[in-house]
Amino acid sequence: MTAFRNILAIPALALIFCGPARAGDEASGNVTMNTAKTTIRHSWMVRARDEMDAQRTILRIYLSSVDIGQSIKACKTLSCADAALQDGAMVDYGDASHLGYAVRLNGGKVQYSGGTDADAFTLTTQAPDRLAGKLLIDDRGRGGAHVEATFDVDVSNHFDDAP
Repeated sequence: MTAFRNILAIPALALIFCGPARAGDEASGNVTMNTAKTTIRHSWMVRARDEMDAQRTILRIYLSSVDIGQSIKACKTLSCADAALQDGAMVDYGDASHLGYAVRLNGGKVQYSGGTDADAFTLTTQAPDRLAGKLLIDDRGRGGAHVEATFDVDVSNHFDDAP
């Protein structure tokens, strides 16, 4: 019986000394646009200059149904990372009054872009290189997209022009 207790104690000690593994870059939710829809399973975040104001830095979150992480990590520019998304949404986060977002569904055949603000985010973690929380964008009243997602993501790429 003592040997059995010792075997059970090993994983418990590992958690005490190492802590639980953080499950970063997780996401769940849905993106819809008219009749097109996808289920979000993955997220990534990059740091880059705000395209509307070069003095600002933004974090861009990619929410996707498929794993595009290696493509985003291999990119040297923000436009390259944007091109990797074909089924999901990308949303900027920062302190600007207008935060852009875009939706691409069905392999990019259905697209919509619009603007939101920081109120679309309900964050549980806000650190320089990590965001976690919920996102809700509802532009259906204007014929646009609906994005509802939960995410926990670290910065996976800094582009050359980002500070």
